[in-house]
Parts: sequence; structure tokens; C-alpha cells
Amino acid sequence: MATFRATAPFLGNVDFKVIDIDPREVASGLQLYLERGSKLTGVSLEDIDRSVIELPADPKTVTLATLIEKGMKLFDAIVWLTAGRPASHPLQVDISKKKDSIPSLHEIARAVFYAYFFLLTQARYPVAKVGDGQPAVPNFLKAVMGMEGNQSDYVNMICSFSPQKFDPQWVQYVNFGNLGQEALSRFGLGVAGYRLFGPFKVYTAKPGISDELEAAVKFARRVAVAAPTWDVHPLTRKPEVLTKRGNLNKNLGNLILDVFTEEQINEMVKSKMLYKKPEREPTYRNYLTWTEHDDISGISEIFRPKV
Repeated sequence: MATFRATAPFLGNVDFKVIDIDPREVASGLQLYLERGSKLTGVSLEDIDRSVIELPADPKTVTLATLIEKGMKLFDAIVWLTAGRPASHPLQVDISKKKDSIPSLHEIARAVFYAYFFLLTQARYPVAKVGDGQPAVPNFLKAVMGMEGNQSDYVNMICSFSPQKFDPQWVQYVNFGNLGQEALSRFGLGVAGYRLFGPFKVYTAKPGISDELEAAVKFARRVAVAAPTWDVHPLTRKPEVLTKRGNLNKNLGNLILDVFTEEQINEMVKSKMLYKKPEREPTYRNYLTWTEHDDISGISEIFRPKV
């Protein structure tokens, strides 16, 4: 059968109106978009509230303290200043804002601590909206610190956008030196990422467990007694941890069910060492291959902040 090609004289110029992309060039062009789109953090200047009760004397040199004094929310002001006080997004006077409605610096400081406490102990910001789905508020914040308002009150005091966009990794650079003693004592009881390691520091596994489970218990205990690190904390956890040990919480939950007695587990729950009894996760079996060597903690200790 004869094959007619587009170069045959009688076909003329054929335009299929179709564009074939160059995959390599497209990937290069989309790289920055993919990098930006893959990140949960990052605040657009369109998302922040730039309203103030009155314009500062010189917006080009205005400081964070002045912006807060003028009624701008803390995180919004930080984003605007980080952007270089952009003239494309100027401050705007909001005549509906009143000076007596602006929270005091002390109230703002407590709201920042509230968010910081959530990040350090639960690896997430408090929820900004009232309603279902809010995580439980730690008793320390309510009973000891006297922060009895809804968690949304504290979030909305410091930002007008979804707090998840404000990169939470700032917590690892906080200096603990001058924090209140009550807070330091509470942090010493545990931070995010370590709750399910806790039982292995306190309880002894039941007799007769297999060699595989014995090795997993030794590993869990070594992590539990080591100084907590940012390599393990969920906000900053290194990808290598998942590669080496799998999902920590799922595996540790199964390990707890395998090596402790029902009585021990009930006691852990009653004492609030565990929020609740772990549920069996049949597909998470990495713990059966765990070696006893602690190869995940690293040296970036949480209570020795980065500089």
C-alpha cells in the first residue's frame, strides 16, 4: 500500500493546529511553579490584612512594634515587613478600627505563646475557626496559664490568614533561656513526635516476646531516653526517618499492643501517658524489622535551639 507524506507536492501546506511541547523545556519552565505549589507554607500579600487605625509617619521605615501599635496583626505585619514594605501593597487606614480594640502587647505575647505551645507539643497551629475539628486544648494552657478562651481567639489575635501558611519551622530557633519556669517544666514532659515512645521509658515489656520485638523495644527505649531532637519532631522531621523506620506512630502503636499487657496499656491511658489505646494497623509492620540502634535522633536537640 502506498504511503502519502506531507511533502508530496499535491498536498500543499498542512496545518493541524496542534502544538507539540518540548518536555525538557516545559519541565524547566514549570520547576519553580512546582516547588512553590508543593509547599503548604507561604503567605501571599493578597491574604494579609494591611489595615491600620492611622498611617505611620514613614511607612518606608516603620517597625514591627509600630505596626502592631497601629492595629496590624503580628504575623500579617511580619509578612509585610519581610516583603520589604512593598509600595504595591500599601498600608490602608480603616476608620472602623478603634484604638481600644487593639490587643495589648501582653495579650499578643500570650497568643504567640499559645500558638508556640501547640506547635511544639502537637506539631500544628491552633484552629482559627470555632466549630468541630478543633484539637483538644492542653490542660496546661487552660489550668496553668489561664488561657481559657477558644483557640480561635488566640489565632485571630495574631493573624488574619490561615496560620498554616506561616512556616511553623520558626519554632526550632526559639531560645528557651528566658521562658517561664512553668512552661519549661511542661515541655520537659514531652513534645510532639515522642508521645508513643514514652511508654518504653517507663514500662517493661511482658516476658516471652520474640527477638524481633525485643530489638524494636530496645530501639524505642533508646529514642525515648535520648534528648528530643528536631530530626524526630513532626514539623522538622527528616525524610530519612520514614525511609529507615516507616511511619513512627503507626508502628509504635502496633508495638505497644504486641509487647505490653492490657493492664499496662489501660494504666498508660488512665495516666494520660497515651491519649487512648492504640488501634491495630495491620499494614504497618516495619517495627518487626527494627534494629535496636537509634539511627534517627541525630544531634539537633530541641532544647538547644539552632542559631
